[in-house]
Amino acid sequence: MKNYLLIIFLTILTFTNVSYAQENIKIQSNSQKITPDSSDSFNNPSSLKNLNRSQFKNDFYQLINFYQPQINPLYCAIASSVMIINALNYGEINNQIANQITKPNGDIVEYKILTQQNFLNKATDKIKNRDIINFKKPSSIIKEGNKRHEIFDPGLTLSQLSVILEEVYHLDVTKIHLTESDQINEFRKRLMNVLQDQNNFILANFDGKILNKTSNGHISPIVAYNQFNDEVLILDSALHKNKWFWTSLETIVKAMNTKDGDNYRGYLIISKKNN
Repeated sequence: MKNYLLIIFLTILTFTNVSYAQENIKIQSNSQKITPDSSDSFNNPSSLKNLNRSQFKNDFYQLINFYQPQINPLYCAIASSVMIINALNYGEINNQIANQITKPNGDIVEYKILTQQNFLNKATDKIKNRDIINFKKPSSIIKEGNKRHEIFDPGLTLSQLSVILEEVYHLDVTKIHLTESDQINEFRKRLMNVLQDQNNFILANFDGKILNKTSNGHISPIVAYNQFNDEVLILDSALHKNKWFWTSLETIVKAMNTKDGDNYRGYLIISKKNN
């Protein structure tokens, strides 16, 4: 009788362990399905080795001090621009009243750094209204008989961002639309020059799908170039979707050589204006 009960107990225990293991396997399998591929992400050993071997990485060390992920899905251009503006003007930025703190005794704690919340203002509205950028109102309305069709145009294009940086933030901006994919050699030369100069930065406008990322049209800084394997490091502003990552120069050029509406994507080279 004792042996019979022991057999029953062991059978139940074995079945329970098998069921528990199978449940764990299912959970692990499901988690693998939703976990993005991190093989190219910045924080793995091969990526860190890429950075260590790179001779063109000045912008990485410049911008990590000011990195901030975009605060909503539409703000890749704004987040990327704020990083660069703060890097170029650190110590010279006026107090941002919206972010300052007033102590109980009336003393003010100032906040002298630009944020994504105050990047858009009345001056930028003249270039593109912030309500259109933020998906709050249509850019135009088309009437067809008794029907009204609202056309929305959220976010910022490369050209719109270029004008804002030049006219509102008084920066020197060179805009290049990559209309031909064979501009790879020219882009490589420009990139190496920018990444060796602490006074210049580069923003890439690309189709993330070509890079096997979940973002579509996207803007982020390129901050390093590994000359040995011809790869670039993207300081991705879309941290809610992607970590920083490496990709081949050829692939980022293909991703920039895509259309956003009527115009090709490309990149901006940004620096302070010479006084």
